[in-house]
Amino acid sequence: MIRATNLMPNTSINHHLTNFSWGLGYGAVAGITNYFLAFEIYGSVTLLFGQMFVFLALFTRGLFAALVAALMASAAVYLYTDNIFFFVTLVSEVVAVYFLFRRNVPILLADLIYWVMFGLPASYLYLPTIIDIPTNFLILILAKLILNGLLYTALAILLFQLVPRSWRTVPMRPVSDSLTGRIFYLSFLCIIISSLSFSFLYTVRSAQQVEQQIVSDIAAKANSLREVTEDFVSDYVVAVRNLRDSMQSLSSYDEQLELMELTQRNYPSFVSMLRADADGRILHGVPSQHFGEVLSQYPTLPDVDDRNYFRVPKETLTGFVSSAFRGRGFGTQPIIAISEPLLANGEFTGIVEGSLDVPELTRLVRRTDIDPRYQSVVVTDDDNQVIFASEELDLVTLANFTPRNLLNLYTQNLPLTRLEGRDLLYTERLNSFGWNIYVFSSPDELTELFTENLVILVIFLILIAGLFALVTRRFAGEITRPLESLAEQLNQDTNMPLDIEQSEMSQEVRTIADSLISARKLMVNFNRQLQSQVQEKTADLEILNAKLQKLAREDGLTELLNRRTFDDLAEQRFHEAMATRKHVALILMDIDHFKRINDTMGHPVGDECIRSVGVLLKDHFERIGGLAGRYGGEEFAVFVSEVDDLRKLAESFQDALATYCQVNGQVIPLSMSMGIIEVRHNFSGGSFRRLVAQADKLLYQSKDSGRNRVSIETL
Repeated sequence: MIRATNLMPNTSINHHLTNFSWGLGYGAVAGITNYFLAFEIYGSVTLLFGQMFVFLALFTRGLFAALVAALMASAAVYLYTDNIFFFVTLVSEVVAVYFLFRRNVPILLADLIYWVMFGLPASYLYLPTIIDIPTNFLILILAKLILNGLLYTALAILLFQLVPRSWRTVPMRPVSDSLTGRIFYLSFLCIIISSLSFSFLYTVRSAQQVEQQIVSDIAAKANSLREVTEDFVSDYVVAVRNLRDSMQSLSSYDEQLELMELTQRNYPSFVSMLRADADGRILHGVPSQHFGEVLSQYPTLPDVDDRNYFRVPKETLTGFVSSAFRGRGFGTQPIIAISEPLLANGEFTGIVEGSLDVPELTRLVRRTDIDPRYQSVVVTDDDNQVIFASEELDLVTLANFTPRNLLNLYTQNLPLTRLEGRDLLYTERLNSFGWNIYVFSSPDELTELFTENLVILVIFLILIAGLFALVTRRFAGEITRPLESLAEQLNQDTNMPLDIEQSEMSQEVRTIADSLISARKLMVNFNRQLQSQVQEKTADLEILNAKLQKLAREDGLTELLNRRTFDDLAEQRFHEAMATRKHVALILMDIDHFKRINDTMGHPVGDECIRSVGVLLKDHFERIGGLAGRYGGEEFAVFVSEVDDLRKLAESFQDALATYCQVNGQVIPLSMSMGIIEVRHNFSGGSFRRLVAQADKLLYQSKDSGRNRVSIETL
């Protein structure tokens, strides 16, 4: 008796030590799994496998071992998140499931009760205290929590059936005492696990595709905006530089002022232009009428010697592009100053400056196909001042703007910020002038995808569960019916022989096989439908990509090459021609008095005229192997090689153009000024950009000499 009494405590201690060791083992696996998944892309599935091993410890070794495993699994997550909430929810889930199961509640139902009664309300109240998250996305997170909870619990139950019996010290009562109930339960468990796993994989895959589409889309639009803004400012920088060069070549002051007036009219985005002397005193400004009104209001104009657009050219004798600022004297709207120094015998004599209208950027943004439902744009200068912002963002022009990054639960591929109470994913690009281009995209696309997939998942699970419940019950009945019949005959107190044939037993097996084949066909058909949908979506994406590539290469109105593509291809051909010593030519041309057509006949007629020019350019130049592109507005460019008589070719195009444009049966007379630079002798010097600048200068020479002219220079 004494020996037996002494052995009881030792047995209890050994039992607890054994369970503690098992708990450490399960906890180590769960902790390592959680810690690894926390750094992987699939860690967003709430560390599924770690919790599965915790519940497996509960089913095989009891509550104490499960609590030890939960502690280790939570410690791994705490090292990554620095938050103990995961420990609270996991431990409370283990305890709740244990006590509910002890009261004859099935495990899956017990886990569902826990999440509905405690897990979801606690998460709903706690998560907003540690992270600012929209309600709709919070609901999706809660839905994933409960579905994942059911999934890892079901996985643990299924895995429990596979572990060796020697690992089990806790008797786990079967869900049903009947063979039919057990077959139904395990079959139902398998289909739930398969359905949930497949649905989650499909959801993750779909989300990744949409996420990649969003990343690619806003990256392409940000790149496009960067190039558009660079080209926009560069055009006006070249205009000011050409004006400076032309003014220095003219001896008459009146002619210089007239040239400045002409430049401002040709470049309407210059709200004003001015000329200042070496001391920063304003000598003249355009438009002249505006300048006269300013003089009448301010007899003495403020000097500009305090402005960077004066001081920098004076100190460096180079051109300057300013940050955005508000003007004075000539107006108070936001502007960007572009200035060039005026030199005489190498000495600084003043500047010529153009004030670029900042709101003009609105037109440029519209050209990038920004989707106003989901996307917004902010453009800041090199001082982080807002020079353009989409209206819905409600940002003040010239206000300082730098997005503040938030914790991103939507995606790891884009940063997240918040503007006007809205979560926005964004990408950023920097152009050569130091401007930051931000393209924002609402994560609603991802949220809507998750919501749609969640609804589909729930409907799918209900249908599959209902269908499979009927099928598996029938399967179980077909399997057990011969055995029940045999048991009834054995219980009969009779000497009559048993009325059970072997063929009946084999027939039941065949029935089960046929039914399983039917179930497999159901899943295969479902997979095929999903594959068909994926193929359709892939085909749609390929068509969309082809359209985007075409839009990136061509001008939408004329279907000619856009400026960027034309420059790239023409520069490539230029270098090839220089290497093989083939003579080439670049033609820049501009429709004369095109603004008059728009003003008198309307922009639709103007668009038809530009479209007609594009058609004629293709017919006239592309048929001889040339490149034709729209340089912007009413300006076009052509690059040809091995053409003997360029003047004759250009003049024949002018003759054809005169009566080519017809709108509603009415001939719209058009004329075209051209600047042609050809390379016939000097194959070793110069660059394509220099060729463009020389052709542009010749184009202005044609316009200055009366329009509808062809100015040619040979190198």
